Amino acid sequence: MPSSNEYMRTYRKKNLEKVRTIARKSYHKRKTDNPEFAESLKWYQRQARHGITKSGFMAMLIRQHSRCAGCNRQLEINKSTHIDHSHATGNPRGLLCVRCNFALGYVQDRRDILYQLAAYLEIDRSNPVIYVIGSLRNPNIPQLGNDIRALGMEAVDNWWATGEIADDTWNKYSDIRGRSYKEALQSREAVHTFNFDKAYLNLADAVVMLFPAGKSAGLEFGYAIGQGKRGYILIEGDVGRYEVMAQFASVVVFREREALLEQLKKDFILCKT
Repeated sequence: MPSSNEYMRTYRKKNLEKVRTIARKSYHKRKTDNPEFAESLKWYQRQARHGITKSGFMAMLIRQHSRCAGCNRQLEINKSTHIDHSHATGNPRGLLCVRCNFALGYVQDRRDILYQLAAYLEIDRSNPVIYVIGSLRNPNIPQLGNDIRALGMEAVDNWWATGEIADDTWNKYSDIRGRSYKEALQSREAVHTFNFDKAYLNLADAVVMLFPAGKSAGLEFGYAIGQGKRGYILIEGDVGRYEVMAQFASVVVFREREALLEQLKKDFILCKT
């Protein structure tokens, strides 16, 4: 006489669809009658998908002090906690609330979009926005910014606040870290600064390049012109070597600040009305 285990194995083989139907009904009944079971099931499915054990999940939760790594709000286990993972590698990165997880998913992990959204929320775009381009060593940058603000426009010149030796200090820091120029450009601080400046350039209606200005200023000016923005060049002192490509500017070269400000008023006050 076969044992009970052998009998059940034989029965399952002969009645496979019937057994599966009974199992499905039992599963759905437990989900309907026991909400905690349903939530627990979802939680375990997420762990399996990301390859994280329960102990691994709890370790991440403790490390984050039970707070979302995005907005820092308190996380609720098995309800709104999502395991965030890199879309490039598939590796888990941390725990996020449902909103922060969806936000990263919608922007596809693109940091430049997040920077620009932050700038968009911060800057007043009810008035024309003018980005002032120049050198950290040029003390006239904030004065020009004040003159533009006096016209009732928004001037972006806050990058000047980092100080005149900011680039030199970054270069020195990169040398101490043993980084090549390419590696330095890929560093956290370089990417942060680039995305910060680019976000405001994208949101600006026009750019003004105040000489003296270095290579970075020329690249920013060219980028803005390529985006279809108005570009102005102001040279108040010695012109120095003539630059043929200055013809990319909307109005070639201003030698007096008042003339530039009058042109800005003409171009943007009329646009506003």
